[in-house]
Amino acid sequence: MKNKCTYNKLAYINRLNMRQVTSLLILSALFLLSCQKQKTEIVICATIHGVHKINPNYPYEDIYSLIDSYNPDIIGVEIRNEDIDSSILYLKNNYPFEMYDCINKYKSNKVICGFDWLGEDLENKSIPQNYWKDLSVLKKMERKLESDSLVSNKLSALDSIKLTIKEIFLNYSIQEMNNGRYDSICSIYYSQLSKLLDSTQYKEIPELYKKRDQKIAFNIVNIIKDNPGKKLIFLMGADHRHYSIKKIKQEFGDDIILNKVFE
Repeated sequence: MKNKCTYNKLAYINRLNMRQVTSLLILSALFLLSCQKQKTEIVICATIHGVHKINPNYPYEDIYSLIDSYNPDIIGVEIRNEDIDSSILYLKNNYPFEMYDCINKYKSNKVICGFDWLGEDLENKSIPQNYWKDLSVLKKMERKLESDSLVSNKLSALDSIKLTIKEIFLNYSIQEMNNGRYDSICSIYYSQLSKLLDSTQYKEIPELYKKRDQKIAFNIVNIIKDNPGKKLIFLMGADHRHYSIKKIKQEFGDDIILNKVFE
């Protein structure tokens, strides 16, 4: 009888243990399912770099207020990821203020990712001190174009849209910069620029602009893929926003929540 009672007690304990294990497995499965169902939230925020200083409707503080209210898990900035941990002096020499200032403000409590790309010649290398003045192929071509009166006259066809862009930068608020209107104007501008320069020695300029946009979008898509179910915000110069949003929509469709804060 003693052995039988001991056996029954052990069987009862085993049944309890099995029930506990089963309950834990069910709870774990439900937790994983809830994680899978939680949509990734993305904000793509257009910034205006140095113009924040003179646009009274879109100061730098509005960027930080957006970040604080949105409270993302991850902040993406227009800095190459290999440069994220560089000194302030290095970042100041190569990137817009709002980008490296975000690192200072949020690195202690947020994950900061860089997504910029500045050329194959710089991949996994530091940017040389004289790069923008003496070494950048793009900057050399841009300066040469500015001094070429013949081609510059040809580009005067874009004067009207450039004036519109200037007015937008000087006056738009953070909501207006991100409501899609500038994205459409920007897309038209670069499309026309590409056509006007296509038969000139400067055709590589818009090609390099496009390649950078492609690399930026590619990097952002990969960051999103690596962080399912998280809240992310990406800060970028306004000219890059249109292409990045287009690629994000193509890649993720309705599986993410995109730019809800600007609706």
